Amino acid sequence: MDILNQYFGEAMQQYRPKFELGKVYSNPYVTAFNKLNEVKSKKLRIFDFDDTLAKVKSNIIVKNNGKETTLTPAEFAVYNPKKGDVFDFKEFNEIIKTAIPIKSNLKLLKQAAQDPMTKTTILTARLLGFPVKYYLKKNFRLDVYVVAVGGADPNLKVKYIEKEIKKGYTDIVFIDDSYKNVKAVEALQAKYPEVDLKVIHTTEAEHLNF
Repeated sequence: MDILNQYFGEAMQQYRPKFELGKVYSNPYVTAFNKLNEVKSKKLRIFDFDDTLAKVKSNIIVKNNGKETTLTPAEFAVYNPKKGDVFDFKEFNEIIKTAIPIKSNLKLLKQAAQDPMTKTTILTARLLGFPVKYYLKKNFRLDVYVVAVGGADPNLKVKYIEKEIKKGYTDIVFIDDSYKNVKAVEALQAKYPEVDLKVIHTTEAEHLNF
């Protein structure tokens, strides 16, 4: 199934001027993943993992001047690093044992993965992609390409997407729970006006509790 409606571009324009932190852009979801009648361009669908496809019970350890604190992925997404911060992501290198799936976004992932004409990718800040790939395959029988950029800097995801644009992908949808990532990727539209780039900020994980 194709996942981008031909009217999505027009619909998205009414939301972009109102783009706000912490807001779920629910209306674009309605048409973002509908079927196109014809294949007109190379399609790429990119999903973040943590707090986008699943809420995982893992924390980021922050070390600073001999002190340690922990942050959940949601807290880390809006955290402003302090001078001297050292981040430890070791919990994210382990096999995922406890997680709450985010069903609405997993449904979109499944639709994208079923379309042989669409490249579907998980783009995660994790250092290792295997735990994500194993979790999706074991629990949902989804064998999806996973790219681990190994850091929380939004530019790491931007660079990956820009590389894909240079490969010829002109029809791109990006979904992430991090406002910083969303804004950074959204800036690519001005640099590549010929690319149909749709960015969706999801905050559904905020409503889930272990």
